[in-house]
Amino acid sequence: MPKTTLNLRIDSKIKKQAEKVVDELGISMSAAIVLYLKAIVRENGIPFDMKVRRPETPEAPKTKEKKKSKPSFDDDDFELPGSDSIRAAIDKF
Repeated sequence: MPKTTLNLRIDSKIKKQAEKVVDELGISMSAAIVLYLKAIVRENGIPFDMKVRRPETPEAPKTKEKKKSKPSFDDDDFELPGSDSIRAAIDKF
């Protein structure tokens, strides 16, 4: 299959955080992006939910919801969900 080059601009802080994660997974940034693009093709869309966050309006009643703490890429014990399936996909390369 012919190869092509993809150039993109990304915030340097996000890039460093992502590099930390992919390094811990034992893959390159390029391999991670290829996996992401293949997931887009396989799912025929973005492979995760995308939601619009709307500010609360005076008409909308405020609800008390327990917020789930989200892992931070800065956490030393951060583990990417589904990393086993990522590893299996990498092994197929």
